[in-house]
Parts: sequence; C-alpha cells; structure tokens
Amino acid sequence: MKYFRKLKDYIVRLSKKGLSPHEIALGVAVGIFVAFIPLFGTHTIMAIALASLLRVNTLIVLLGTQISNPLTLPFQLFISAEVGSVILNGKFLEIKFSHELSYLLGHYLLPIIVGGLILGIVGSGLSYLLVKGFFYIKQNDTA
Repeated sequence: MKYFRKLKDYIVRLSKKGLSPHEIALGVAVGIFVAFIPLFGTHTIMAIALASLLRVNTLIVLLGTQISNPLTLPFQLFISAEVGSVILNGKFLEIKFSHELSYLLGHYLLPIIVGGLILGIVGSGLSYLLVKGFFYIKQNDTA
C-alpha cells in the first residue's frame, strides 16, 4: 500500500506542475501498453519513441512501463500466452516441453504476442479511465 500512496502523491505533484489530467492519463496508458509488448529489453526505447511521437511526458510513460518488472513478468507472460491461445485456438494453451525451436516458437511465441497486444490495449484503456477518474474525484473533493 505504501507504493500506491507514493505513486498517487507523485501523480498529484505532476498535476500541480501544469500537466492536465488527460496528459497524465495518456502517459500512463501508453506506458502500460508498452509494458505488455513482449519485446523485452526494448521497452525503454519504445516508451521514449512513443512519448515523443504522441507528445506525451516521457517520464510518465516510463513510469507506466514499470508494471512489467521481474516480479510480474512470469504472470504477465503466462496470462498473455493463455489469452493469445484462447483468441487464436479457442482453447487454453497446452503446456508441452520440446527441444525443437520451431515448435516452441510456433506454440508459445505467437500466443504471447497476440495476448500481450490484447492485454496491452485493455490495460491501457483501463488505466486511462482510472487515472482520469482519480483526477475527477480529486477535483470534486476539493470543490
């Protein structure tokens, strides 16, 4: 809970520095979308590129990418693979072990990519709404 309190305080400080709730929410949403793209090691580069392309605060986008970290990565990959498999095959992923690289890439990689993109879109949309809602509630509390 201490982490979320610090995060909330940081977001409030950014709003006091002249950033609109839309700019902050969009930055967090873009960061969360990038965090779910399964090209690990390139998140920072993609976040900076998308931030400059969309003219969003780079620091906020990088903050949003932190949802993907060593503690959450195994769960993120597993859920991405399952979602991708359900979308592509209509069923949950069958976990099989093989030494064939072509099998591993075909069986696991495509579901992870598809699932990651879907979860990134859904997660970024939800985060945008949550951050905007946070500012809406905060604005109405002070009024």
